[in-house]
Amino acid sequence: MTKSLSNALKSVLVLVSIAVVCVGVLAVCNMFFPTYKPTLDLETAKLIDKICPTGVGYKRAYKEKYIVMLDDSEYGGDLAGFNKANKTNKAEVLAVYGEPKGEVDGDGKSNVGAFIVECKSEGNDSDVVILVAFKDGAVVGATCKKQNESYWNKLPKNLFDEISKEYPSGSFKSVFGSTGATNSLRAIERSCNLAVKFAGKYREKISDALQKIALGAGSDTGVSA
Repeated sequence: MTKSLSNALKSVLVLVSIAVVCVGVLAVCNMFFPTYKPTLDLETAKLIDKICPTGVGYKRAYKEKYIVMLDDSEYGGDLAGFNKANKTNKAEVLAVYGEPKGEVDGDGKSNVGAFIVECKSEGNDSDVVILVAFKDGAVVGATCKKQNESYWNKLPKNLFDEISKEYPSGSFKSVFGSTGATNSLRAIERSCNLAVKFAGKYREKISDALQKIALGAGSDTGVSA
């Protein structure tokens, strides 16, 4: 075997070894730090029912599809395209949920036809994932679905309650002041603002989609036409 051939084989073996190690490291990272993927599970239904009540409780809402997760094709949306067009917002829409049916509460109110936008934005230590609920074009609820922020407990305890009561017209900092968790607050603001922008663009189409789902289910408590 010539020296040049031997060196070539050694180079190949080194590259193969590096590739194997990289694949192994990636596998371990995926095992212990899996990529977040939005899904409508029982815990998500619980969060949604808390900020936008269905009137039947989250367990029944989840089981009987009072809360659904919408695909792009169901409302003519394009999440990837929307996020690309709004990448300067430093936030991303991850999923859309809706309430095609529901019950009237004691005050005669119902959230039938409401929809919830899930967004994320990078905070101080991690992505902050937020759920924002909309009804009749207005924000009616918001909460955090996922975060791993070091200074999260410095945020105002009533932050999401205040956002739900009256969505800030200015910056969140101008409303809540210096919190000691500036990056976390900014991540929440970016996510919420993008959710509002998304809702403005797709509100009518999502409403139509929820009507179709309600009619398809034959529900007499579904979205009214």
